[in-house]
Amino acid sequence: MNRSKRRNLKGVFGLLAVSVVTLGLAFALLGPPILAKGLKYEVFADDLEDVSALAFDRNGDLYATLEKTRGRGRVVHIRQGLVRTVLDGLDKPDGMLLRGDTLYITGETGDHGLIVYESGKVRYLDHLSGTEGIASAGEEKILVVEDRKQDGRLLSVNPSTGEVEILLEGLKQPEGVCQSPEGHIYFVEKALHNLSVYADGQYTAAATGLESPAFLNCLADGSVLIAEDRTNFGRLLRYRDGGIEVLARNLRAPQTVVIGADGAFYLSEQRRNRILKIYER
Repeated sequence: MNRSKRRNLKGVFGLLAVSVVTLGLAFALLGPPILAKGLKYEVFADDLEDVSALAFDRNGDLYATLEKTRGRGRVVHIRQGLVRTVLDGLDKPDGMLLRGDTLYITGETGDHGLIVYESGKVRYLDHLSGTEGIASAGEEKILVVEDRKQDGRLLSVNPSTGEVEILLEGLKQPEGVCQSPEGHIYFVEKALHNLSVYADGQYTAAATGLESPAFLNCLADGSVLIAEDRTNFGRLLRYRDGGIEVLARNLRAPQTVVIGADGAFYLSEQRRNRILKIYER
């Protein structure tokens, strides 16, 4: 084979290699979620720009926050495919907790660290800032994390009295929090890629090697759902018995995952402006 033909073949193989890499990257960015064996998904709701937090009410209706800035953020109510605005004029509403008929909404930016919405009325707890993850902690208190780079805090808040107890401080970008049935508090620090557990005044790493961990959901069986908030290649994980199981990958900025009355996982996928329903085949 002469030199000219060898150059031509090298050029062809080079183009093929570039094409394969390009197609692989396009699939990773634009392709569908890839689920663990035995699971499948469908789109539950879409056209929800910057969808973030989710919460089911006692009737099985779903609430969601749309995490937009500059007073354009909203809380919406979803029933049988119909979406209506419940609360608007918010600045980057992020986390949300629904207890009874009361909504608790965290604000990552803006003047109000915690918004309480009940019976059409709004009140604020303004001595919190940069709040993100929120979870129930018994009948009277809620857990909140303040997402700061170096001085993040894990807080216990009594929303009736406004009393705030600092459980931990000096955290690095804490984002998600939840409390297990036995009372252990799990939280993630996005900058450290860890899942940590707080109990008896101390905390330790329960799992390491996570990538941009964000939302947490402690389940009744003692396991913990973890969403990795990555614009590309995001994953939905489950921590159980000291190990990590991948439930879904190739997600685009997954945020909150909650369990419906039907036992399915409902997951907000922010960069695709939709909510997925993930369930067993």
